[in-house]
Amino acid sequence: MFRHLLVVVDDRPKAFRAVLMALRLARCLGSPVTLVYVVRRLRDARAQSPPSSREGVTRGDVLFARARRVAVRLDVDCACRFAFGYERDGMIAELTTRYASDLVIVPSVDDDGPIAHVRERETSTDVLVCP
Repeated sequence: MFRHLLVVVDDRPKAFRAVLMALRLARCLGSPVTLVYVVRRLRDARAQSPPSSREGVTRGDVLFARARRVAVRLDVDCACRFAFGYERDGMIAELTTRYASDLVIVPSVDDDGPIAHVRERETSTDVLVCP
């Protein structure tokens, strides 16, 4: 049914729920998973405490380590990648094409993070929003 799953997450608390959902689904389908962690673009340097890309990579590494442990237990092929500096528009379509995915799974989109407008994007791939 779905030959390759793409999971696009960022540093929001609901991200790991989407990862778990994707890994369980991949186990049932026998599909590989590519997990893409979006590191937020740096804000204005004049802000009081702009997030650094180093902090984003550290948080992504922690999420990747957890995902890899679960993937090994479920016997799912899981690749982990970072995406830096993406604007919202076109990001999902570009990542879907790059990783040859036919299902994209994202955490719920209730704030203004890097993947907040994923429902509005027109992609040739199905998008599953994890509650």
